[in-house]
Amino acid sequence: MGRVWRGRDEVLDREVAVKEVLFPADLPDATRDKLTTRTLREARAAARLQHPGIVTVFDVTEHDEAPWIVMEFVRGPSLATHLAENGRLGWERAARIGGDLADALAHAHAAGVVHRDLKPDNVLLTGDRVLITDFGIAHLMDEVSGLTTTNTIVGTLQYMAPERLEGRRAEGPVDLWALGATLYTAVEGRPPFDGPTQTAVITAILTAPSPAAPHAGPLGDALRDLMAKDPQQRPDAAEITRRLRELRTAPPESTVRSATLPTTALTARLSAPPDDNEPTAPRRPSRRTLLIGGGAALAAVTGAVTAVRLIGADPEDESWFRLTGHDSQVNTVAFSPDGRTLASGSGDYLADDEDDRTLRLWDLTRRTATAVLTGHTQSVDSVAFSPDGKTLASAGYDSTVRLWDVANRTLTGTLTGHNSGVSSVAFSPDGKALASGGLDDDVRLWNVATRSENATLADHASVVASVAFSLDGKILASGSGDTSIRLRTATDGKVTGTLTGHTETVMSMAFSPDGTTLASGSFDKTVRLWDVAARSGRVTLDAGDYVMSVAFSPDGRTLAAGGGDNTVRLWDATDGSEITTLTGHTDTVTSVAFSPNGKTLASGGSDGTVRVWKV
Repeated sequence: MGRVWRGRDEVLDREVAVKEVLFPADLPDATRDKLTTRTLREARAAARLQHPGIVTVFDVTEHDEAPWIVMEFVRGPSLATHLAENGRLGWERAARIGGDLADALAHAHAAGVVHRDLKPDNVLLTGDRVLITDFGIAHLMDEVSGLTTTNTIVGTLQYMAPERLEGRRAEGPVDLWALGATLYTAVEGRPPFDGPTQTAVITAILTAPSPAAPHAGPLGDALRDLMAKDPQQRPDAAEITRRLRELRTAPPESTVRSATLPTTALTARLSAPPDDNEPTAPRRPSRRTLLIGGGAALAAVTGAVTAVRLIGADPEDESWFRLTGHDSQVNTVAFSPDGRTLASGSGDYLADDEDDRTLRLWDLTRRTATAVLTGHTQSVDSVAFSPDGKTLASAGYDSTVRLWDVANRTLTGTLTGHNSGVSSVAFSPDGKALASGGLDDDVRLWNVATRSENATLADHASVVASVAFSLDGKILASGSGDTSIRLRTATDGKVTGTLTGHTETVMSMAFSPDGTTLASGSFDKTVRLWDVAARSGRVTLDAGDYVMSVAFSPDGRTLAAGGGDNTVRLWDATDGSEITTLTGHTDTVTSVAFSPNGKTLASGGSDGTVRVWKV
């Protein structure tokens, strides 16, 4: 959105920061003029804010057809940089920082200015001062996207309030949510809502309860209230300022807890290093700015062949091999019906415009990529082969489902209708119908032959993260952020039963080959096996961390699950006993799939690799 230059005010002889605002190069002149006018307006609004916790805007001007904003120069790191270099903060320091930020927000809100993109990167630390920078920039980016794209919300995903993700107007409470998420990150060393895909993060923000903050101490209640899903339930900036500043007089954490500790434990606590000195590694490196949006786009298909490195555990007796070539995380994998081809889709929700948003087809005999299919403009989140293997369906965060001719490597159709990202896609066993689930809370049924929509099923109360057909083609299941699973008549989507028991989003489902059992994996760190006929739970399995994907072996005897602990777990599907755990991925396992003969298992991961295991 711009470059920041270090400059000198020659009149007042002081250092300044000068932001050169950059617009897309191909903007029409009329649009550029309109945006320049709006930039000047936003900068003037920010210049009205005179508060020690807000970076001062001194001047705004236009030069070489671009706006330039002259601001106070702050010598010091951002909160994000401080956390990356020093680890998480103690709750006392976080409360002090939070009180200063809340007071600055109270001043801005009283002047009718909403920040819209508060996050650790926009909090600057210098001496005893804590300052918020970039007031008005997020609003300006919204203006740019509104003139150049459709259905787009601009912001930083992990710090974006639920109402913003739902497309509602940004008002004061969005800054309070962001403040809560920022302070949570400060005390825990990671954002409150995170995940391996943009779908997972958005689903968590919209549906999952605010996570516990074990290091927040007395700050925990304020964090919970700031991140209330209902914006009306959040305290305003003035109230939270008062509450956080009252915490400054609270007794230290060790004093509060020591009365209940044995003497030996108290000695250990008092000799331990202060909280601020305990480093906490981030969950993963992140580039935090994200444009969330979609819309259909023309697809370009290439047939380029990509070389693959083969790394085996043992050259004489490989128990697995690894396929590399994706430049970002692998979100989904699927075997062709003949087992010779593996499809994988990628896309990193934290990456920039050069992010790998491709489909790849792999020849498993030669262990090479035979095609790279491009066209999706956001991450590819789900893939499925038609039963005859001739068509490949891909679901994307760009709100589309795309159909590809596998033999010719060409795009044959783009299905549009979802109003937000599409997280899951599945063919009916006869190949005539296609089901898709999306972040717009809907399940859609499509006629594959005519490329037309048969039905929109809007009975879930939250995002639909997974869809699956039974192998006899009679039942369609849908799993949602409302924590329920709905069983439907596959022909028309009529609900015939609802399965409840999960406490968080149902991310993946799979029917057993005989159709008697449905497996489901959830953010609640469990895999559940359901008796389909009785519409009741049969077994609950502890997965250790959130579950992204489940799959049955072709004989129905083995169940696989991949998730947040970077492993693939295998269970005996008959009694729920654990068989083994496959390790090798270095980040979340996002997808698992058995080969048609059941001899191998493929897994995709946030580490950017596809692994094929002998099982």
